[in-house]
Amino acid sequence: MAHAVDAEVVVIGAGLSGLTAAHRIQQAGISCIILEARDRVGGKTWSIDPLNEGKVVDVGAAWINDTNQSEVYALAKSLDLELVVQNTTGRVIQEDIDGGLSTFEYGGVPNVLSEPDGVSEMLRIRSLFEETCQTINIRDLTFADSSLDKLNLQQWIESHSSSKTALASASVWTRAMVGMEPSEVSALYFLLYCKSGGGLLQMRKDTKDGGQYLRFVKGTQSLSLGLAAQLHPDTLHLSSPVTSITQSVAMDSASNRVMTVTTSSKPSKTYKCHRVILSLPTPLHKSITFSPSLPEAKTALSNSNIQGYTNKIILLYSSPWWRAARQDGPLCGLLQSFIGPITVTRDSSVDSAQQYSLTCFLVGAVGRRLSLVSQTERFAAVVDHVNRVFGKFVQVEQPLTVVEYEWTKDEWSGGCPVPVAPPGVTGKYEEALRKRFGGVHFVGTETGWEWKGYMDGAVRSGKRGAEEVIEALRKSSRL
Repeated sequence: MAHAVDAEVVVIGAGLSGLTAAHRIQQAGISCIILEARDRVGGKTWSIDPLNEGKVVDVGAAWINDTNQSEVYALAKSLDLELVVQNTTGRVIQEDIDGGLSTFEYGGVPNVLSEPDGVSEMLRIRSLFEETCQTINIRDLTFADSSLDKLNLQQWIESHSSSKTALASASVWTRAMVGMEPSEVSALYFLLYCKSGGGLLQMRKDTKDGGQYLRFVKGTQSLSLGLAAQLHPDTLHLSSPVTSITQSVAMDSASNRVMTVTTSSKPSKTYKCHRVILSLPTPLHKSITFSPSLPEAKTALSNSNIQGYTNKIILLYSSPWWRAARQDGPLCGLLQSFIGPITVTRDSSVDSAQQYSLTCFLVGAVGRRLSLVSQTERFAAVVDHVNRVFGKFVQVEQPLTVVEYEWTKDEWSGGCPVPVAPPGVTGKYEEALRKRFGGVHFVGTETGWEWKGYMDGAVRSGKRGAEEVIEALRKSSRL
């Protein structure tokens, strides 16, 4: 006699990967529920309207493209969501290691930096990294240089250059992309991470094919809300943090396992199912009691991987003043600073909504230091930095309001955009990221083959997890 279940599949997490998985499973005619710890859907896609004027900003994930991020773009088009092209018209501001300021046209490089040979060394290291990155096979690290996983990225940089500028430039990469310092991340991991998006240059690019090409007029959470609206009624169970997953092989007529998932919702609830899809960053696996326990490789990933510090502070203005006409052209809103406190800014405006904003990234060690002061002091430091740097080139306005979200302090994320591996982890355990454990299947942008840390990686992983489960249930004659 078959065991009664609440649903064939329980999905844990209502971010893009979990919602994608649930949607595909229900399309296949399989019953499914989602348990989400937060009181909202979206995970790291979170869009807010701080002025209550329809001027939406993204405090989480923000960008996609319409070419090599084909899965998330197809989702956006299916939901008929309006997109806006990232502004790159104008000049970039460069803040050097000595605080010197200069500008260069977007797509170019600084003309002069304070360190002798600084520009040439920065470009040489960037080219060497890109060349090495392109040798990585994202689906098979067997042939990767194992020594790369013994070094952190700073050690790798310093083994090829003594230039302070080269290291400062690499620090911008890791801070802006994963919220970490080069000394904290395995060289192999960061090479793999960048190759997942086609390479360092493509991942950092804000134009066609790049990682930061398109944004959503109504914010990226509109993706998650759109997906959630297509699920069957009563699929979503919000404010339901999962505390335990127990699985046993029950020899019923279909020889299928029965799994029990327990939440700490009030009151606590228990759900029975045949498969679980877990969309949770590896460091947070420790928050769930697994019975039987996770295998050694999964436990090692949970214990070893670390979350970066990413804080997006968004300044909203009454006009895009940085685009003002200048003799050498307008500023595009992009600042790159080697010293901080802001590492990078971008023009995050939506002109059609008269929403004009600069998104400022407080990331890595500099961001962590500012997380220790009051929000008032932190906002003042950011506004002062913008005023000082942009003010050299154009008349600066004062912001209408300032908003932030410190993802490291988010109980259900622990950091943003994705957990990072220190030396000695990637080469040994990368393959285990996606391996199912009995009836538990693992998804999330961290597990993506392509575009790790991005929304496209999340959507792709959700589809993969759903396909694994559908195939497993078909084999067990459940369908």
